[in-house]
Amino acid sequence: MFFQSDEELVCPVCKDIFKQPVVLSCSHSFCKDCLQTWWWGKPICMCPCCNQISPTCDPPCNLARICKITSEALCSLHSEKLKLFCQQHQEPVCVIYRDSKTHSNHRFTPVNEAAEALKKELQKSLKPLQEKLKLFEQIKGNFGQTAEHINVQVQQTEGQLRSSLRSFTSFYKGRKRLGWVL
Repeated sequence: MFFQSDEELVCPVCKDIFKQPVVLSCSHSFCKDCLQTWWWGKPICMCPCCNQISPTCDPPCNLARICKITSEALCSLHSEKLKLFCQQHQEPVCVIYRDSKTHSNHRFTPVNEAAEALKKELQKSLKPLQEKLKLFEQIKGNFGQTAEHINVQVQQTEGQLRSSLRSFTSFYKGRKRLGWVL
């Protein structure tokens, strides 16, 4: 994915470069912590940008954002390229951070390996969602057919009722002419 500007690497909530970027079903991305803070205490998880309801309150990692950040961004503290991925914090870090107290005893992998693992995880998560989407589309089609069938039945019933009403009205008028109706 190609990003047009650095603005595409900035969280719309904190206005800073993404930290642990996640993506919602509406395609908006946020820092995981920013989104959790935004949602805290709210009964429904909605996108802060477009207010679309999120089907999950634990959105998946945004691999495209991580790849973009790690391939071009520099560590804000050390001005080093972000070449490693901290497994515990789920964020890219520079080589200097590996030896810092913040990341002591953490596991690190090269960014490209982490990106590949996250890509596989996303693909694994995507498959059941695609199956559900296919099922929902089938159900939607079935509901459409059922609604169409009900409409046809309504029209047929209306036609039968009108025909019966005309017959009854004709019968009633005939009896009235003969004086058989009080």
